[in-house]
Amino acid sequence: MYYTVNDIAKRTGLTPYTIRFYAKEGLFPNINRNENGVRLFGSRELHWIYLIEHLKRTGMTIKEIKQYIDWVTEGNKTISNRLDFFKEKRLEVEQQIQELNKTLNFIVYKEWEYTKAYEAGTTDVIEDISDDMITDELRKIRNTINIEREYLEDKGAI
Repeated sequence: MYYTVNDIAKRTGLTPYTIRFYAKEGLFPNINRNENGVRLFGSRELHWIYLIEHLKRTGMTIKEIKQYIDWVTEGNKTISNRLDFFKEKRLEVEQQIQELNKTLNFIVYKEWEYTKAYEAGTTDVIEDISDDMITDELRKIRNTINIEREYLEDKGAI
């Protein structure tokens, strides 16, 4: 069964413009067209869209995605390229996750601080919070925040 750009847009939540852009960039190798030149999308193209959207979430560029797709269409001789590609991307994503976890910890701590301030009706309580008043998890987060702040101060960044 084949679908038009508009059908695929409805099925995926992508805009028709985005789908046409992907097609124009060559991200759907060997796409079929009807007698009027309208692109016909099948299960293979739906698979490519699924893959493209996952790869984009990693911060990958269209150029990088296109390179990967080209390797796939070249067949078995590019398996090592694809393996290296995904090893590298996995490391990059793991690094992104570490950074996001740091940011999440910061937000968790600030939320906790402002919960205490809200309960007290003043932000003055934030300065008076000692280590013995907080959980081990929040203490670790606060220590990490303080270390990072001191580092940035030493560098003259703040």
